[in-house]
Amino acid sequence: MRLILATVGFCAAIGLAAPAHGDPPPPQAGDDAGFLTALRQVGISYASQDAAVASGKAVCTCLNHGESGLGLVHDIKTHNPGFDMENASNFAMIAAKFYCPQQLSKS
Repeated sequence: MRLILATVGFCAAIGLAAPAHGDPPPPQAGDDAGFLTALRQVGISYASQDAAVASGKAVCTCLNHGESGLGLVHDIKTHNPGFDMENASNFAMIAAKFYCPQQLSKS
C-alpha cells in the first residue's frame, strides 16, 4: 500500500491553476503530449511535464492493483492540497483515458 501511495505522491508536483470547467477533451493519440494538453484544457497546471506524466501513469498503476476509483481520487486530493474533488477526479479520468482506457469500462 505504501508503494501505491508513494506512486500517487508524485501528483504533489502538479499545481492547481484554476478550477476545471467542462468535460475533458477526448484523447487524440493517447500520448504524453495529448495528456498534458488535456490537463491544461481543464485548468490543471503542473510544475514539471515529466512529473505530471509520471503521476498520470501512476493512476493506472493504482487502478491496475485494484484501488477503487473513489479511493484513487481521494488519494490524489490528499496528496495535492490545492485540488478539490473535481480537479482530482478530472486528473484521474484524463490519466485513465490516455494511459489505461480499459479501466474506464470496468464497473
